[in-house]
Amino acid sequence: MRWRNWLVAVLGLCAAPAQAAGFDVKEMARNLGVSEVRAGLFLHDVELKYGFPFALDYSTVNLANWQNLNTEVLFALPDADILHWLGSPRLGLSTSLNFAGKESYARLAAVWHVPVFETGIFVEPMLGGAIHNGYLENAPAGQRNLGCRFLYFYGANVGYEITDTMSAMVTVEHASHWAQCEPTANDGINRLGVRVGWKLN
Repeated sequence: MRWRNWLVAVLGLCAAPAQAAGFDVKEMARNLGVSEVRAGLFLHDVELKYGFPFALDYSTVNLANWQNLNTEVLFALPDADILHWLGSPRLGLSTSLNFAGKESYARLAAVWHVPVFETGIFVEPMLGGAIHNGYLENAPAGQRNLGCRFLYFYGANVGYEITDTMSAMVTVEHASHWAQCEPTANDGINRLGVRVGWKLN
């Protein structure tokens, strides 16, 4: 497809300086334990309905609010019995950067990859913690009172394996303090977005 050829060309140009210097970027990433990189755009100011996990209030989904650039690096964890017992998650280090002056955050989470039979479709629950640069309280209009600097995080990806190395997915993310910083406010952060992933191994 034309867009895929364009994407490969852009990635090749980005990697060219490192390759010219004698570095194999992909091999360097593998040596650091990186198994996949992902990037995409998230909508801002999406709300949960009734406070339920993943129950989005679709009346708050505004397609004019593509305000967040998301990047994620997924690391393969050691082949240990306890990790097998926990479902063999990967470790996802991610940033969600808001370019409209609102809340940005970074998060570290366990990511479980669950294929749906042989369809190419997969589901990935995520669980971890996040740190943000938003207001704790007394936020001005348009900002959120988040109560704590460090927040609990959960999320999920639903995606499709386009090729052996490339995937696309819809992502829902939520971060809040789950009443651990009362009596401060707990507006929480909710993001809905689309991302593309590139596997390195």
